[in-house]
Amino acid sequence: MKTWHKTMLALAVTAAASLSAHASSDMGSCPWGYEGCFLASPPVLDTSNDSRDNLLRLTGEKHAFTPLRQPIPDDITRSRSYYFGPHIDEWYNADAPDEETASPLAETAFDERLKALNLSADELNENTFRGDDASGRFISNSPESASALFAALLADKSLTPDQRTTLARARLAVPGGAELQTMLSELPYAEGSAAAFRDYLLAADHFYQGDYAPAAAIFARLKDSPQPWLAETATYMLMRTALNQSTANASGEYGEFMVLKVDKAAADRAQAWAESYLQRWPEGMYASSTRGLMRRISWYRQDWDRLAALYEKAFAQAQSGEALVALIAENDSKLQSKDLSGYDDFFISAPDAPLITFTQTLRLMRATECDDNAPCVDDAFLQAIKPIFDNSGKPELWRYLSLRHQYAQKAYPAVVSAIKPVDSLPASDILLFSEQVLYGEALMAQEQWPVARSHWLHLLGLSKDFEQQQYLQAKLAATELESGNVDAVFAADSAVTSLRYRSLVLKTKASADLLRQQVINGPNSEERTIALHTLLMKDLIDGRYGEWLTDKKLASHISRPVIDEAFSDVSLTVFDWNGKQTEQGYYCAALANTVSVLAKNPDDAHALNCLGEFFRTTQAKVNSWKEAEGNDALSSAVADALDNGKPDRQRYYQQIITDNKAEVEDKAYALYRAVRCYAPAGYNDCGGEEVDKRKRKGWFTQLKTQYPGSPWAQKLDYYW
Repeated sequence: MKTWHKTMLALAVTAAASLSAHASSDMGSCPWGYEGCFLASPPVLDTSNDSRDNLLRLTGEKHAFTPLRQPIPDDITRSRSYYFGPHIDEWYNADAPDEETASPLAETAFDERLKALNLSADELNENTFRGDDASGRFISNSPESASALFAALLADKSLTPDQRTTLARARLAVPGGAELQTMLSELPYAEGSAAAFRDYLLAADHFYQGDYAPAAAIFARLKDSPQPWLAETATYMLMRTALNQSTANASGEYGEFMVLKVDKAAADRAQAWAESYLQRWPEGMYASSTRGLMRRISWYRQDWDRLAALYEKAFAQAQSGEALVALIAENDSKLQSKDLSGYDDFFISAPDAPLITFTQTLRLMRATECDDNAPCVDDAFLQAIKPIFDNSGKPELWRYLSLRHQYAQKAYPAVVSAIKPVDSLPASDILLFSEQVLYGEALMAQEQWPVARSHWLHLLGLSKDFEQQQYLQAKLAATELESGNVDAVFAADSAVTSLRYRSLVLKTKASADLLRQQVINGPNSEERTIALHTLLMKDLIDGRYGEWLTDKKLASHISRPVIDEAFSDVSLTVFDWNGKQTEQGYYCAALANTVSVLAKNPDDAHALNCLGEFFRTTQAKVNSWKEAEGNDALSSAVADALDNGKPDRQRYYQQIITDNKAEVEDKAYALYRAVRCYAPAGYNDCGGEEVDKRKRKGWFTQLKTQYPGSPWAQKLDYYW
């Protein structure tokens, strides 16, 4: 495992342990926004979604950005990898992100300017641009910022070549402490640009040393310099100096940053300098940086309304999907989920932030226990925030919140009455799509299955979006199952084409006849393999031994049974078990021979033990773990049948123990295995209902007293 993944997994687990029920994410996922960590929520605006997913979908469609979307399989009828849930394996196996490096252009400019200043790369060493990133002040001690100073030196015609070289060499020594400051102070520059650049370097060295007061004093003098680069840069650095001053004592007992310890007065000064800079240079060299730092300043000042408004503006101005993801992650940690970062209060709403207020209200709707910090979302709450949406020209967002609230109150007829089914779906309108889904969910909640089925089919016919189509297929499949129409999922004209959904239904709800039908008529080898594996497993588990012998011949309908890792749960090779894996000392024939014996005599003790050995040594079962989660309503529709494909070896052993006709060897082995069902922790791993310890003790005693010469009595030293 890569070190990066180890670290991130540890962080994710730690975070999961500390989050409350109000968390933006329900956790159990990979770190949001990382490579391979796709959106876990479906393509609707829902209370159960990660708030970041809701916000990303809502803001991303305005730009036509689609970051963090999971890749579309080449053929959904052959893949089970597309689902709405955590994709931990994909993230875990993704490559670690590359270290950030300066662009080739920036490096070229730096090298060219070094040469123009009569300096060479030989003057750089491991201490050049050094700094402790934890403090935050060294972010600008980089080749890029040094190159900007070099450009200013080269552009200033009042400087001599020697002055430019001396000042540039001094920049490479920053931070240099007392030695550098002494050298700078002794430079014979009395006035003009040379003296101003010297003073700037003195201030910069103080800044990087953490000596903010003398740095601020010098930058304050330079902000009115006639040298344009110095005036602009000094004003910007006044903001950064005040910002760093505000956090100088904001550390906790273990060195962790604690925003509640920020010096508010210094943060206020940083705010004033940021505004001064933007007023004077609205499109300046540092305008973008300053606007970004304005969000940090508002966070430090706990000015939540302003911070929310700044985020909304930044969302609208995002230049890429990656930038939008970073902004939403920042917003979540600093604002929407600040209750998880040491604050006692929740962010509730802000007058100029309808999108954040909307997604936060969806988050608050999850709560069942409310208090003064996190109020319940009721009619009064919704009326109180309604002006935010009216004033911003987004009343449709408030309407959706109101509909969601009615749905939560089980006012399903009111929801159905308020929403009109559409005749078309735009390429990107998640709010409209979410309303249409809510309409269908309200129909399902009232068990209006035929109407719900028609609605999902109607939307599937309208939608041109792959993600929406997969989500609607899950709704349709769930509706068919809830109405008892399982076979409809596999009809020739079925709109449910996702192998994941079809596989899940086959494993949980399909009858033996339906499984046989899909082995013969399934659309591809993948589905036929799943159907046959499920059929053969359930034949064995349900004791249909004669049918197993017949059904096994259906393998001839599968030209190429799938054998790759993605289908390891349905490998048909498991049925080729030859009996040699049985515990030494107890002989078993191959599975086919064992089943042949059981087909003639279902109570044959030796064959039952051997069938148990097949299940024990192979761990074979109808395993839904590969597709059980992330299927929305379909997961709920099959939940009661997920355990139907688990074998019950304990039942075989109990039958043999009470069988007066069973051979001594078989009964002793059944007693041995029955006791060992609870090894080593006292929990049953053989299937079936738990047996209490008194019963297990009885089996142990029976084995020891009635069959003392048996190797199984000798091998068993205690019971669990």
